[in-house]
Amino acid sequence: MNRRRLVILLWGVCLALMLAIIPLMAACAKPAPAPAPAPAPAPAPAPAPTPSPAPTKIELNWVSFVPAANLESKFFKEGFVDQINAKSKGELIINVRGGPEVIAPYDLGAAVQKGVIDIGTVPVGYYEAIVPGVGAGVLSRVSLDEERKPGGGYDFLVEMHKKGGLMYLGRVEPSEKDFYYLQLNKKIDTPYDVAGLKIGGTTAGRLPAKGWKANFVSLSMDEYYTAMERGLVDGVNSTPVNHWVSIGCHEVTKYMVNHPYYQCSVAAIVNLDKFNKLPKNLQKLMLETAVQAEKYTLSKYEAARAEAIKKELDAGVKLITFSPTDAQWFVQSTYEAGWAYQQERFPDVTPRLKELLSK
Repeated sequence: MNRRRLVILLWGVCLALMLAIIPLMAACAKPAPAPAPAPAPAPAPAPAPTPSPAPTKIELNWVSFVPAANLESKFFKEGFVDQINAKSKGELIINVRGGPEVIAPYDLGAAVQKGVIDIGTVPVGYYEAIVPGVGAGVLSRVSLDEERKPGGGYDFLVEMHKKGGLMYLGRVEPSEKDFYYLQLNKKIDTPYDVAGLKIGGTTAGRLPAKGWKANFVSLSMDEYYTAMERGLVDGVNSTPVNHWVSIGCHEVTKYMVNHPYYQCSVAAIVNLDKFNKLPKNLQKLMLETAVQAEKYTLSKYEAARAEAIKKELDAGVKLITFSPTDAQWFVQSTYEAGWAYQQERFPDVTPRLKELLSK
C-alpha cells in the first residue's frame, strides 16, 4: 500500500514539473523580436565639378615695314592688334615686335612666308615674287564693301596669297580718295611737263612715272629726304602726304600736285601655316577684326590727310592744280600704265583682277 502511494506521489511530482516547463518552452519557441532598423546613412555630398582647363594662350608676333610712330603702324595697332588682344580674352596675344629695325622692309614678306615672323604689314610690291601679280592691288578703284563682296577682289587676293604660303587679311590704310601724291622741286604747268623729269620712288612709283613718261629713279623710303634735298631727283611719287610730312620731307619740297592716284599698297599678311593651326574661333576673330580695322582706318585717314596737307602749306609748299581735262589724263595715265605693266608680267591673273578691282 505504501509503495502504491509512493508511485502516485512520484507521478504527481513529474506532472507538476512538466506543467511548469511547458510555458517556458512555449516562450522559447516564440520568434525573437525584429531588431529596430538602423538609421539610413546621410547621402554623400555631390563631387565638386572638375574645373575646365584654362585655354592655351597662343602668341603671334607682328612687324611693320615702318616705325611705330607712322600712321600705317599706329592705325593697324589700334584697329587690329589692340582689338584682338582685348577680344580674345587671353586666348590669342599679338606681340608688337617693331618695324624696319627688326626686319628690313623688302625682306618682310619672305620672313612671314618662312615663319620667321607671324604677321607683317608690308607693301604688296615688296613680296610680289612670292605672290605673282599682287601688285595690282594698288590699282583698285572700288570701295571696301565692293571689294569684300563674296567672289570679289578680296576673295581672289586671298586665293593668290594662299598659293604663296600667306593669308591675306586686308588693306592696312584704305582711303576714300586716292592715296599717293607727286611731290616736286620743279614747277610744272601741265601734267605733260612731268615727261623727262627724274621722279624717284619705291616700287609703287614706277608705273605712274612710266605713264607720265618720266625717268624713274628707284629709292627706298629712307632716301627720300636726301634725294630731294640734294637734287638727285626732281620729285617723288610713291608716298602718301601724311607719310611725307611725318619724315620731314615737306621741308625740302616746293610743290605738290593736288591730284592723288592709286590705293595704299600696304597689306596685312599672316603665315598661312600659323593661321591654319589657329582654332576656328580665333581664325574667325582675326578675319572679322581685319574688316573692322579697315573701316577704323578709313574713318581716321581723311582727317590725317587734311592735317598733313595743312603742314605742307604752312611750310611754304605750293599746290599745283590742273584743269579738269589735264587732271583726268594725269590720274588715268597712271592706271593705264599700271594695268598694262601687270598684264605684261602676270597675264594669268591680271585680267581677272582688273575686272574685280575696276569700276
